[in-house]
Parts: sequence; C-alpha cells; structure tokens
Amino acid sequence: MAESVQRASATALEREGVDNALLIGNTMADPWPKRGLAANDDIPIWQFGGQWEGNPSQVNWQYNWDSTTSQKNSFCEYVPMLWGTGSDHTSVWFDRASYWLANGGSGHLLGFNEPDLGSQSNLTPQQAADAYRTYMKPFIGRAQIGSPAVTNGGYNWLSQFLSLCSDCGINFLAVHWYNDHSLFSDFQNWVNRVCALGNGKQIWITEFKGYGSVDEQSAFLKQAIPWLDNNSCVYRYAYFGVADPDKVLLQNGGPALSPIGVQYTFTPYGKASMKRQEPKGITWEG
Repeated sequence: MAESVQRASATALEREGVDNALLIGNTMADPWPKRGLAANDDIPIWQFGGQWEGNPSQVNWQYNWDSTTSQKNSFCEYVPMLWGTGSDHTSVWFDRASYWLANGGSGHLLGFNEPDLGSQSNLTPQQAADAYRTYMKPFIGRAQIGSPAVTNGGYNWLSQFLSLCSDCGINFLAVHWYNDHSLFSDFQNWVNRVCALGNGKQIWITEFKGYGSVDEQSAFLKQAIPWLDNNSCVYRYAYFGVADPDKVLLQNGGPALSPIGVQYTFTPYGKASMKRQEPKGITWEG
C-alpha cells in the first residue's frame, strides 16, 4: 500500500450484506496462527484479539508500512518495515528496528513496499539489493528478514532481486495480490509460483484482496483461509481491510469488527467457516 495511493473504497462494500450466522462454536486454537493486520495507526484494531462465541482470535501479527507504531497490541507481534529508501525512512530505521527487536517482542523485519511500482517505493532490483546490504543485512542473526513486497505483477522483479541479493540474508519472501474475487485460482497460482521461486523459503502475503461486494469477499475468504492455513509454504498473510480508505473488516470504521472482520479473525485455523445449525447446534465447514 502506498502512503498516498488509494485502494478500492470500502464505502460501497460496507453497505452490502454478509452472513451473520458465521462463526458460532468452540475450537482449539492452532499453535501457529498465520493471520495478520496491515493497519494504519489511525485505525483501531484492538478488537481483533480475544474470543468470539468461544473461538479464539487467529490474528497474531501486525504492521503499518512504517518502522514504529503507536498501537502495538498485546496479542500481536509488531513487524517493522523499511518502506523505501527516502531519508524520512532510512534516517530512523536502525534505531526503531533495533528498539522493536530488543524491547518490543519483534522477531521479523519487512522491506520495501511494492518497489516494482513507480507510485510506491519505486526501485530497480539492483537499487533494492544495494539498499538491503546497507539497511537490512546488519540485522542478520537478530531477525528474520523478508524480501521486498512486490505486487502480483512483480515476479520478474523479485526473481532478479533474489539473484542480485543472494548474500543479503533473506529468510522469507513477501508478496501482494489484488484481483477480482472470482479469480481464486489465479491467487493460488500466484502463491504457488512464488513458493517455487523461494526454493524452500516460506512466503508472507502481506496484502491481498478479492475485489467485490462484502458477500463476494466473504465467499473469497471462505476459500482462501483454509487453503492458506493448510499451505506449509505460507507462513503469514494479511487481508487488506483495516487501512485507509478500505476498512471492510471494521463496522463503520471501528473499533467493532464487521461480520467479515469477525469471519477473518475468528474462523478456526484451517476451516472455511462455522455456521449455526438449528436446532442441533454446530456445523463445521471445511
């Protein structure tokens, strides 16, 4: 996400309906949840923790396209990000990243945001590799280091970067995906292609979105959540919906979660959804 570029507005989405019968029942939390939040600091996210109808939250990490935050949540690891190579980012990077690694419970670092786009961090693979040696390589041994997070049009960029930065200590690959809700197979193909490129490295999908109405996005997540949870190559993922201007995971801008926010947060690990079954109780799907 850009600091200035806008995603599809959530205004129309929030007027759509969504199945309010989701997510009733009880389950054991998986020991390694994967779900996270890509959230601007001005957007409240504290209600993504806790439980819903006995179901524990599956959200355990957060980031904000910056290297520090004013809303670290106790249920999340905060992951600092070096958004780009501008001095406003690099001049504070070492102090802030070091603080979070030493004192804030962080164990991972994220790098440049969509460098394959001119409207984002806008770097060539060589420029990014040179900057990684300066700003990310010093953290080898202190943190798990992610690659720059490319768009779903950035395969060649990422492939070139990995060849140029083989000494940079990259531990995982970060990618984004935005497309229509109906193109779940395209999402799967993209993730699988990046997994193959990683050659054993796990991947983080730090932004993704299936564009459509709330019902359509809910149906997309019903496919995506179990597939991602059960994919051993995917270590973490964050659905885009708690950042300006798209707050589809929140009810009227928060802090309360919208029904799709409840679905994303509390659907049990590896399941498609839960729904109420009358009169006998709980039905598990997926």
